[in-house]
Amino acid sequence: MSRFVRNKKLIITLIGIILFVVILGVSIRGRSESAWYQDVTRDVVGTFQRVFTVPIGWMDSTVSSISNVRDIYEENRQLKQHLTKYAEVSVEADDLRRENEELRQMVEASDTSLRDYDLIPAEVIGRTPNDWQRYVTVNVGEERGVEKGMAVTAAGGMVGRVIQTSAYTSQVQLLSDNNRTNNVSAVVKDADGKATYGTIDGFDSETNELFFTKVSNSVKLKEGEIVSTSGLGGRYPAGLVIGTVESIETDEYGVSQVARIKPEADFNDFSQMFVIDRALDEPFLTGPEEGGAAGE
Repeated sequence: MSRFVRNKKLIITLIGIILFVVILGVSIRGRSESAWYQDVTRDVVGTFQRVFTVPIGWMDSTVSSISNVRDIYEENRQLKQHLTKYAEVSVEADDLRRENEELRQMVEASDTSLRDYDLIPAEVIGRTPNDWQRYVTVNVGEERGVEKGMAVTAAGGMVGRVIQTSAYTSQVQLLSDNNRTNNVSAVVKDADGKATYGTIDGFDSETNELFFTKVSNSVKLKEGEIVSTSGLGGRYPAGLVIGTVESIETDEYGVSQVARIKPEADFNDFSQMFVIDRALDEPFLTGPEEGGAAGE
């Protein structure tokens, strides 16, 4: 019995020594190596990190892509606005250049052939597609002294005459109106000052040319000669430039010549005009509503 007790004590002592050594070894190793439960914990945490990090990363990338698309869309919208504004400014600049050129030509004309007349500046405010080659409405009327029958010029050349007036507007009949009463007594002077008279009567809308008719076959017209108002008939003052001779041909009856005239003013494109303030006796003044009276 005593031997068993002694062996038991020895066994317990050995077990205690072994446990002490194990604990001491574990403690010493713990400084450089982690315990198994720590490894398990790290593996579990790493797995969860991978599981959650991938979708979160994808969502973050998606959100960033959407944000980039929105930024690109906004930048594109702003660029379109800038382009639209640029186009508007470009159109406005073109209009200003064209208007400036018209005004420059009108000033030059006012310093030469129109120097003896009082000029009333006017601007076109109305023109309908159906009557594009016939009438325009301007922004001056009786309040500015405009009267029925006054001649109208644009960009250095005559374009027509006033046929209707109100307090603040007037209607102008253009030379390009093919109404049979719409004609002008005109003259061409050669280098020697010899005058050849005829009538501006008719307009070719395809070539934008006026017809200078009733010219004697004995006259030798030349291309480039200037055609102006003659002042005969009392409708228009003399000396208003109409255009230049482009070509000459014989009329359909062979009894006179017809010259095609390139107008000094463009009947399709003008916005600034002068109404010539000069009182004239016009026994044959007619408008579209009066129809019937003969012209010059």
